[in-house]
Amino acid sequence: MAKRMPLVVMSFGFLFNMMNGYLNGRYIFTFSGGYSSELLGDPRFIIGLALFVIGFAINRRADQILRSLRRPGESGYQMSHREIYRWVSCPNYLGEMTIWIGWAVATWSLPGLAFALWTAANLLPRARAHHAWYREHFPDYPPERKALVPGVW
Repeated sequence: MAKRMPLVVMSFGFLFNMMNGYLNGRYIFTFSGGYSSELLGDPRFIIGLALFVIGFAINRRADQILRSLRRPGESGYQMSHREIYRWVSCPNYLGEMTIWIGWAVATWSLPGLAFALWTAANLLPRARAHHAWYREHFPDYPPERKALVPGVW
């Protein structure tokens, strides 16, 4: 049976993303004064773009691995030991946070920073809760695996 999501949760998620999109777009196209082509050589842009791409790759791969855990008709939770899941419980959250930190650095903007901080404020507690849940429900859960940052947290 498909899991159901409360309408209010979906609505708040939609509103959150609409506001972030609006604030970032409004800053870039109205308040920033415009970005020149010189930005492409700016270290902040290069580092930010690299973080964005790395975060995107981590996020996509983590989601692919999660989707591959169940075969058709299977239900229940499973645990991956593949790739970055060897070191962290929530690499998809790590990827998402890295994306928006990269965006904040690349745009060097207050709305970009706000989006990165709001994303972290949402995903850090969720990663911690997921990690605790995995430890509770999987007796063989790797003790060296961290919640979100390999070797750190």
